[in-house]
Amino acid sequence: MTRWMGMLVVAGATALSGIGLAAQGSGSAAGGDGPKAIASVRDVMVGMAMPASDVVFNAGAEPPKTPAEWDSVRRNAAILAESANLLLIGTRVRDRGDWIRMATAQRDAAESVVKAATAKDAAALADAGDKAYETCTTCHNKYWADRNQPK
Repeated sequence: MTRWMGMLVVAGATALSGIGLAAQGSGSAAGGDGPKAIASVRDVMVGMAMPASDVVFNAGAEPPKTPAEWDSVRRNAAILAESANLLLIGTRVRDRGDWIRMATAQRDAAESVVKAATAKDAAALADAGDKAYETCTTCHNKYWADRNQPK
């Protein structure tokens, strides 16, 4: 499982190189070598964002106690941040306003969780986790027709 999560983070990091292209709507670089949306928004949410956010939110309620638990929170926060980046690529972009603003806010909030977990700072982790939760809720309120199923 750890190897698989690491591969997701690497895939998300690779996608970072095309964020500017996605914001312009191309979804890929000249010659087709840039990022390209393959998974649906639902796939990204169910496969990456939701499982990673569960770990992050649970850690906010009960802080990690061991180095392995802190590392798990850090890794899952990184996956949450990278899943937000994936929402900014190609056909996943729903609109040029709120979608981009909310995905960017999610990425930034998850990055704060990464920093708090790296520092092993329980108070900062709780605060950053709350902010990440708020970004999730704000986006879900606008873009989920049925709160149990991402569009």
